[in-house]
Amino acid sequence: MNIATLRRATLASLAVLTLTVTVTTPARAAAVPSADRLAAGVTTGALLDHLRALQSVADRSGGDRGYDGVGFTRSVDYVEGRLRAAGYRVTRQTVPYTDFAVSTETLTAGGAPVPVLMTRFTPSTPAQGLTAPVAALPAGSTGCAAGDYLGVTGRIVVLPRAACGYTAQQQAAAAAGAAAVLIYYPTPKPDNNYRFLAYTPDDFTIPMASVSQRDGENLIKRSTAGLRVHLTLRGAGTPRTTTNLFAETSGGDPDNVVMAGGHLDAVTEGPGINDNGSTSAATLQTALALAPYQAQVTNKVRFAWWGAEELVDVGSAYYVTHLSDAERARIALLLNGELLGSPNSGRFVWDQGSGGSHVIADLFAGYLDRQKLRYQRTSPDSVGSDHLEFLPVGIPVGGIDGGNLGLKTPEQQALFGGRAGQMFDPCYHQPCDRVENLDTSALTTNARAMAWVLARLATSADDVRAVRTAPAS
Repeated sequence: MNIATLRRATLASLAVLTLTVTVTTPARAAAVPSADRLAAGVTTGALLDHLRALQSVADRSGGDRGYDGVGFTRSVDYVEGRLRAAGYRVTRQTVPYTDFAVSTETLTAGGAPVPVLMTRFTPSTPAQGLTAPVAALPAGSTGCAAGDYLGVTGRIVVLPRAACGYTAQQQAAAAAGAAAVLIYYPTPKPDNNYRFLAYTPDDFTIPMASVSQRDGENLIKRSTAGLRVHLTLRGAGTPRTTTNLFAETSGGDPDNVVMAGGHLDAVTEGPGINDNGSTSAATLQTALALAPYQAQVTNKVRFAWWGAEELVDVGSAYYVTHLSDAERARIALLLNGELLGSPNSGRFVWDQGSGGSHVIADLFAGYLDRQKLRYQRTSPDSVGSDHLEFLPVGIPVGGIDGGNLGLKTPEQQALFGGRAGQMFDPCYHQPCDRVENLDTSALTTNARAMAWVLARLATSADDVRAVRTAPAS
């Protein structure tokens, strides 16, 4: 999941669509099982098998399954292989986009290296880097107002991210004459470092990078003694392609397509097992459970694994914008998920409050109520992910997530258990986002909820009709 609900990354103006098709017909038809039986086929063991395979991919691909590297390509190969073996029609869609390749990101303070992550799509320093004194903000200021930056001319400003957002903070620092910005994200895990992205590159006019909270606070403390640092940040836009992967049932009404999926890529800083290998695995296992009955479903099901979501929905945006009007009209809805196995887990059902999204949310709620599983309803835009590309074109969306770097409230602790005041997933976008970080009980129950709702929508013309015709308030 990308770090916030944010503006799309820039896509190339010309596009090439590549489809690779493999068709294998099941040996014999069988009646579609109930939604309960299909959901029961999404077992903890099967989910962990898929996630261990993705973990293995990351371990032999430099430690990550980043959207721009071999780890992602190998993830696609794994999922496609399992789908083909199960008898699905499998297609790949090649998606061109503009990436930002970082070639150098170094920071030294007092001669000692400090880990630093360049903000993507921001200006580079000179090739030799820049040396400058560190500036801290006055006590009690947020960095959201011009008056917070008095005396920063020619200095490298170090500050925490504030509610106004790092775009506004960088603009204010640049207007005051700062040479660069080093920003950190305050969390209960002060050693975490999060890479940021300039979603409106023209608004960023000076170099910017992130450090951990611990390192940022240390730099601020040392700034009073005249600390000087050397910062080198070098990066540039570069054309790349990513892949969307689809598997579609052989049967079902082609004018009522039920889509379900999640992004298969991870950030470049970790293996991305919870974010979002968890939903990729849940979607894959649901597809495998449905495979013997794919010719008998009432509504056609299209499973999707998106590419480059972490650069903000690149694959899904391309898919949606390249649908014809007729193709778009055939899609009844999209189910999506994020971080299904967060270790300090919550359970959040996405609900617009009206329209088709509300109907889908009620399906999730009905299942969870029967399973005596607690949940909260939240707006679909509370989570930045691929479903946000479908809403603007009128396709209803629904889904579920387990929480990311937000802090669990005391009320949510009472509802879900876990620890208030701690992140739902302290390994979000970190190297520790591995299989051993997962809450496997939350993973399984959330994955089964997605499978159950998918099964209902795949087998019920009435449910899909209700989604399509639900009035929006």
